[in-house]
Amino acid sequence: MEETGSTNADLVAVANSATDGTVLVTGHQTAGRGRLDRRWETPPGTNLMLSALLRDLGGADRIPLVTSALAVAVVDVLADRYGDAIGRAVVKWPNDVLLVGGPAPGKVAGILAELVDGSLPTVVVGIGLNVGWPGEGHEAPPGATSLAATGVDERHDELLEPVLDSFATRLEVLASPNGPERLREAHLERSATIGRRVRVQRPSDELEGEAVDLAMDGALVVDVAGERSEVRAGDVVHLRTGDE
Repeated sequence: MEETGSTNADLVAVANSATDGTVLVTGHQTAGRGRLDRRWETPPGTNLMLSALLRDLGGADRIPLVTSALAVAVVDVLADRYGDAIGRAVVKWPNDVLLVGGPAPGKVAGILAELVDGSLPTVVVGIGLNVGWPGEGHEAPPGATSLAATGVDERHDELLEPVLDSFATRLEVLASPNGPERLREAHLERSATIGRRVRVQRPSDELEGEAVDLAMDGALVVDVAGERSEVRAGDVVHLRTGDE
């Protein structure tokens, strides 16, 4: 679609009739959303924005891992395509892709997954990957970056096929008998969060400690004064000084 409000909302609206694996791509979102319903709008034709509707993941217990699978897939595309020229692409738990080091560090992609009520377990997962915006001299949310800001000259639509291919590969792994463990290991290798001191802001409370592991369902394991807690939802702030 040339323009829509939200690709996630569009797929959620047709989830009961849409085919498994349906992908919706747009050049412009007028009501793009992130976690906690944060608004995100970019100029038309600059960034890659898409959503996918998924059902066959090897079991309903694997639905929470879709966000991790897409984040790992995008990290792999960026690393394979651009190497060290853009810095190092990493996953910030739970749903961001960051560039660390390099000429323009910051958040380069955000992911949002939504569970859909229905007779079959269904999830819609969307991503906004900053390709051409924000660039130098553009106002943008704090901490945001783009491939253009690193000096990459790329059209957003040129990344569609590589991202979908990489995501499909990760979904095949996820659906395999030991898929969750294989995905966990891949996420750990690409994580910007594990090993850092973090503050986790949850709906009802806040905790601070060291992020030490990922649970098999994708939860973040945080060590707070020797006691481990598993966090399945929350905003994470990296507290330890690093290179991002």
